[in-house]
Parts: sequence; structure tokens; C-alpha cells
Amino acid sequence: MAGKLDKARVHFLRAVDGDQWEHWIFADSKQAQFVRRLASPAEVHQQVVVSLPAQCTVTFPAWFATNDREVIPEMLHLQLEKRGLLGRNGGVSAADFRVIESRENRTLAIATILQPDFPKDLVFEKVQRYEPSVYTFPLPPDRLLIWRERGRLTVAATRGREPVAVQVLGDSALSDTAALELKCIAFELESRRLCERLLGITLWGDFTVEDGERLERFIGLKVTRESVPPPNLPKIKSKLLPPEVYLLHEKRRRRGRIVAAIAWLAAAYVFAVLGMIGYIFWQRQQADDLRRDIDRQGPVVAAIQETADRWRQMELAIDPKVYPVEVLYQVSGVLPHDGLRLTALEIQNGKVVIRGEASTAPAAFKFSEDIKAKPELQMFSWQMPSPTLRPDGRAEFTIEGDPKIASIN
Repeated sequence: MAGKLDKARVHFLRAVDGDQWEHWIFADSKQAQFVRRLASPAEVHQQVVVSLPAQCTVTFPAWFATNDREVIPEMLHLQLEKRGLLGRNGGVSAADFRVIESRENRTLAIATILQPDFPKDLVFEKVQRYEPSVYTFPLPPDRLLIWRERGRLTVAATRGREPVAVQVLGDSALSDTAALELKCIAFELESRRLCERLLGITLWGDFTVEDGERLERFIGLKVTRESVPPPNLPKIKSKLLPPEVYLLHEKRRRRGRIVAAIAWLAAAYVFAVLGMIGYIFWQRQQADDLRRDIDRQGPVVAAIQETADRWRQMELAIDPKVYPVEVLYQVSGVLPHDGLRLTALEIQNGKVVIRGEASTAPAAFKFSEDIKAKPELQMFSWQMPSPTLRPDGRAEFTIEGDPKIASIN
């Protein structure tokens, strides 16, 4: 079996009723050959074409008053945007457009759109492309076709041999409710002139005689039951590609370019190894020399560092900007003309303590903010606790300033 798979041109996956998938191959004869059933699409290790279940897509058919096929995709795209069918997956590969027929200055076209919530089990790198499942069947003309995919009933309508509508029903069995839903679908297709005349209904898969009789009674069309036919590869390739898979393909192409670049650089790398070894040896020699220089300069650096620390400790004692008179001068520069007076200014171990009285507490707070804002006093970190209110309404305040530079004892 492995030898046959290796010679296959195309590997193909399609969903069946339930959670399993069918693995098919198309060899040189172009005839589909069944291989096996799989629990997950990712079990195929070759490039594969995936038949996209109808529940992953939305179809939108419409008539347009033109025979110019060049403008049909743009017109369909505008209609999809108008109806809000292009959601967060609305990229260039989220919709596929096909023309069904043109006559009397009118064109019938159909758009297939990816659902926003694309199944995670269908996102893997080996996907070559996705084909909507309805295009992978040999379609009989002018029929309603019903089959099961992943536990859901799927219905498609054909105009000639081209599908004009694909829909997933709410029921998993052909109940009376499902039959009524199919009847409504048939009426809508005829009222919109998407189907001229339906010749019958074809059931693909495991359906009973009672299912066929129920449809004949509700819809009035002849019902035939057949096994699910082998898949066909559509002549027109689908352009549907979710963004997640597009990113995986881009990563794969990027890896291919990287591998090619590595192959070209392999020869150059061999010749560069010797030069790199010499360079590393030279770098080690340089590092050893620097390490010996550092060891020799260590005592000098330690002495300089110690001297610098001492100068920083003496900064408050030798810097004129922190002399008590200078600090008092700068503080008095922000005193208001009235309503506030200083009662004390102390400097101990570099910390400044200013005490005073203000006519109101807000006046004290404003005075504190003025001190913080003055550039000459910003070498201190200023804080003022809440003022103490006296019985006469005046506020006693204390403003403390800690030096931002090293303090001294």
C-alpha cells in the first residue's frame, strides 16, 4: 500500500457521516481509488486536497444584469459585503466566485464563502487546497441531492450539472421537519429562478425506503436512492484558503528558502571555520590581556572609588547651595507678602525642617508646592504633613526636605 501511495498524483480527503474521513488517491488513470478511513485529516503525511464539508461554507447565488464575466466577481463581492457575509475571514482567499450560465444579457453566478469559525482539525500544513464538497461529486442535472456529512444532512440543488445552492439542514434524519425544510428550499429556488425545473431528488448514502416515500409525499418529486459516488477532482480549482492555512504555507515556503540558503552557505561555512577558530583564539588572548590589566589596575580603581565616596559624603558640607543661609534665602523668596510667616528653619545631617504659621491650611499647602517647584530647592525631596489648625483658624505647618545627595553625620 505504501508503494501505491507514493506513486499517487493527488491525495484526497472527504468527510463521511460521523467523525471519520475517507482517504482517496487519484493516480495517472484519473480514477479515484479508495485507500482507508481516518479519524483525523492530519493523519495524511502527503500534500492533500481536502473536500470542505458544507457546514464550513455559505453559498450565495444571484442573477446579474450583464454578460461581462470580468465584473461578476466584483459585483458578487459587493453583494456579500452588503449582506455582511464577509466577516473576519474576509480576505482575498475567503470567497470563491463561479459563473453558472449567461443568457439574454443576464448572468447567474454563485459565491462560496468560508464560515468565520473554521474547524481547527482542518488547519494543517499538508493541505494543498480546499474544494467545496459539492464540486467533488459527479452531479446529476436538475436535481435536489441529499447526503450526510459529519452527522448533518446536506442538500444541494443543480441547474444543469452546476450546483446553485448548498445548505446544511437542522436535522440529522429525514424527519417531517426536514422534509418541510426541503420543500421550502425547493420553492425558494424556483421563485428566484435559480432552478428552472427540478426533475427529482437523489439520496446518497444510507437512507430508507420510508425516507424516500416521505420526500415524495411532501415535495411531489420522484426520489431515487444511490450509494455515495466516488469523488471527482473539479476542473476549476477552488481559491478558498483560510488565513490560518495561508500562514502555515508561508512558513513552509520560508523554511524552504532558509534550507536553500543554508545549502548554498554550507561550502562557505567550511572555509570559514578555520578563520573563526583563529579569531576565537585571538579573542581569548585579548581577553586574557584585558583581565591581567584589570587585575593590575584594581587597587588604583578601588582607591579612586573610595575617594569619590568621601567627596560625595562631604558634598552637603562644601556645596554653597545647601548652606543654611542660602537655603533660608531661597525659601524666603517664595514667601507670600502676607498671610504666612516662618517660625524656624533647621538643618541637621543635611535634612531641612521649616516651621511656620499660615492664615489658612490651603495657604500652607500652596507654600509647600512653591518650594517643591523652585529649581534651586529641587536638590531636596520635600514633604509636608497635614497642618495643625489652631482655634483662631491659623494653621501651623512643618515642611521637611531630605537631600537627594548623600547625607553626612
